[in-house]
Amino acid sequence: MAHVVPGLPSSGGTRFPKHYAMSKWNEDHLRFEADAYELEVIGDIPKSIHGAFYRVQPDHAFPPIFAETEIPLNGDGNVSAFYIKDGHVDFKQRYVKTPKLLAERAARKALFGRYRNKYTDDPLVQNVIKGTTANTHVVFHDNKLMALKEDTLPMELDPITLETRGYIDYHGTLRSPTHTAHPKADSTTGELVSYGYEVEGDASPDISLFTVDKNGRVTDEVWFKAPWPCMIHDFWVTENWVVFPVNGIKASLEQMKQGADHFYWDESLDYQLLGVIPRRGAKPEDAKWFKTPQGCYSHTINAYEEEGNVVLDANVWTDLHFAFLSNTKGERFFTDPRKVKAPIIRYRFDPSGSTEEMIQPEGMLLDGVNEFGRIDDRLLGKKYSRVWILKVDPTYEIRLNDHELAVGNVGFNTLVCYNFDTGEIQSYRHGDDSTFQEPVFVPRYAGADYEDGYLLVVADRYREGRNTLLLFEASDITKGPLAEIKLPFKLMDGLHGSWVEGKDVDAAREASAKRTADGVKHEN
Repeated sequence: MAHVVPGLPSSGGTRFPKHYAMSKWNEDHLRFEADAYELEVIGDIPKSIHGAFYRVQPDHAFPPIFAETEIPLNGDGNVSAFYIKDGHVDFKQRYVKTPKLLAERAARKALFGRYRNKYTDDPLVQNVIKGTTANTHVVFHDNKLMALKEDTLPMELDPITLETRGYIDYHGTLRSPTHTAHPKADSTTGELVSYGYEVEGDASPDISLFTVDKNGRVTDEVWFKAPWPCMIHDFWVTENWVVFPVNGIKASLEQMKQGADHFYWDESLDYQLLGVIPRRGAKPEDAKWFKTPQGCYSHTINAYEEEGNVVLDANVWTDLHFAFLSNTKGERFFTDPRKVKAPIIRYRFDPSGSTEEMIQPEGMLLDGVNEFGRIDDRLLGKKYSRVWILKVDPTYEIRLNDHELAVGNVGFNTLVCYNFDTGEIQSYRHGDDSTFQEPVFVPRYAGADYEDGYLLVVADRYREGRNTLLLFEASDITKGPLAEIKLPFKLMDGLHGSWVEGKDVDAAREASAKRTADGVKHEN
């Protein structure tokens, strides 16, 4: 036990206070960077699997300024990579060296205040350094690995070393100052369809929709206004249309200037919106806004076109899912978590039709609390059959150890595969002490048929206090994992990640080595 001598000044050591965590697993503060060579593998990894699984976790590097009311979305981005080849797995983890993190490391304390609120930052950095955390997603495009957060531009990482190279503005062709964490890659054209919101400044209703070609240059960009400023975290893309979900998580500049949160929940709103705009050659006046029933859009699953209609799939929350945000009365944690659900919903409508009538869901396809759905990414914007998604089964208890049950929000305890064509539901649980993080689909080999492959998912093992990476046959997760890849330590719950094929990793490795040898500076 530490001994404090009366009368001596405090050393000002780093201490993390208790604050709200999204799950029991995330109550720790880990903050490490690591290399683990030749991870232990229980089972067999097919030799055809060659590539890297990248994922990112919000991981506060310093105790937050507003400790008790800090939100988990504000942690610094810490990126992990599992490199898989010939049945062997290596692991690497590095923080994204954002200007925020570098400034705070120099000061040895937090300098940035509330989530996306510059008015609460330390005067040393206020209006000088962008407080982005790059903590939401990791995607690969144009031979570049990008760490994403929706409040600014992507940050490029070396795909091999994970060292930070700097911001990406697509060779100076992007006008938008913000960039979604959920761009959509078109496997047919090689394009990356993306957007930014609040592009005219904090709490502005302005959206920028843009397309990046396979060579990393913006070829199409249009700015238009949403009916109100809100958190537009994800979207849908089809061959000819783009659809934006607009919910009641509204942004308020007045609230920010008063030192409060960037967003609040408008509980009086009795509907949501779907904003539809042509994917190519759009003008601001082309945007149309369709009303849909009350709820809270978060992540999308996929979309496609069929007989003149767009078909949209998503897990749609029945109420605010970010309980740490306040409502219009200033209340936090006002929802009853036992009553809030997130069923998979399907919409089908004519994007050229009238906006006078509210669009009703075609059906609720999977009831309960479902999140972090992933598909075979080669089918983004195309007709597909399967989604792999996480589910909370309230009837299934999680044990912290042999003597103690977890209470409260312990995380997603069930992995589900839902087949849209047949309605078949496959479920898998990994013992009585495990929860799951977002899965990712891995094609069986380069050029394999759609949805033919494997599934990777990180499991939180409460008894052991560490994580394992599970590998499943994607077509039948009920058989359990083909292999369990054991980490010698614990990770935080990640948000999103991507699988990158081995040929692309190898090309990036060669490019990285050449850049190092030539002393080439960062090119965005």
